[in-house]
Amino acid sequence: MREGIVYGYPSGEIQPEAYAKRGEVFTLLWRLILTYRLKDFQSLTQDDIQRLKGLIATVEELSKRLQDQGQVLSAYSDAIKELRQALEKTQAEATTLAGEAGKKADEALVQLREWSERLSNLEAATYKGLRDFREEVNTLAGAIRDLDAKLKALEEAFTGKTGEASTRFAELQGALAQLEGVVSKAEEEIAEVRSFLARLDELSLRVGTLEEQVKALKEEVAKLREEMPKREVLSPFGLQVSLSGVSPFAGVMRVGYALPEGFGFYLRGAYDLGFYGAVGVVSVHQASLFTLTTTLGVGRGFYGPGFTYGELGVSFGGKLFGALGLGAEGVISFPMGTGPSVARFGVGVIYGW
Repeated sequence: MREGIVYGYPSGEIQPEAYAKRGEVFTLLWRLILTYRLKDFQSLTQDDIQRLKGLIATVEELSKRLQDQGQVLSAYSDAIKELRQALEKTQAEATTLAGEAGKKADEALVQLREWSERLSNLEAATYKGLRDFREEVNTLAGAIRDLDAKLKALEEAFTGKTGEASTRFAELQGALAQLEGVVSKAEEEIAEVRSFLARLDELSLRVGTLEEQVKALKEEVAKLREEMPKREVLSPFGLQVSLSGVSPFAGVMRVGYALPEGFGFYLRGAYDLGFYGAVGVVSVHQASLFTLTTTLGVGRGFYGPGFTYGELGVSFGGKLFGALGLGAEGVISFPMGTGPSVARFGVGVIYGW
């Protein structure tokens, strides 16, 4: 009632419980069309057009049910179908028409506004009876035929644009032909890339196999290194200080230098009976933490009248912290000429060997 679709009976009653007659339903549907379609066509939206299509489809269904009403309603249904087709064509072509076509479209819109007023008057006449309403429908059918004539004129105006569209379509076909050539070339390049990728995958597989082999070799080398006996590196410098225990001031100090093979020279100084000095060669044998050192040299005792000696020494020691350790040493000095034989023994500190 707010939208002006339902007015009620002349007495003002609505009677929602009563059965609606076909003519009353037809009247309500036509008021829906008048309310939602006959707006200003310039403000129509896509939703309005879709809504019109739905209403037209409903009217077509009702028209089929009212075939017993005669040829007038059948002609009206055909006119509605033609109106639907004209509206669809108008929607598709209105955006591209120009010049004379635009003027004809404006004339069609003016004519449609006139029909809107006539249909509004037709709504008031529906209360007089279905016969009067049919007469108005006949008038509307004539107006629709007039609209069809104008739409045909619009189609003729639109036909002039067909030649230009054909030319553009031909240009598009030429561009597509060129594009096909480019695509074919691209497909060939893609095939080459795929072949290269296949080779790359094969190389990657080979590299992976080689990496696994290298990894296995590294593990085997590491295992062999662990199994190999460690070689102790001989320190080239050696120093040993030993106390003999004969008196608080009796002791021997030996310093020397040896090559990696274990051979070298040494200097020895001692104090027991008096001062004693010697020089000679040394041989060092190292096994893990233990060292065996032998010396052979010539010495001179500065006690008494002084004596010259040949000497032979042996030292055995072990390392405690780095190059620092403990050792025991024995030296026998035998005179080269006159003089007493002297034996020296002591325990002391070793640095190096």
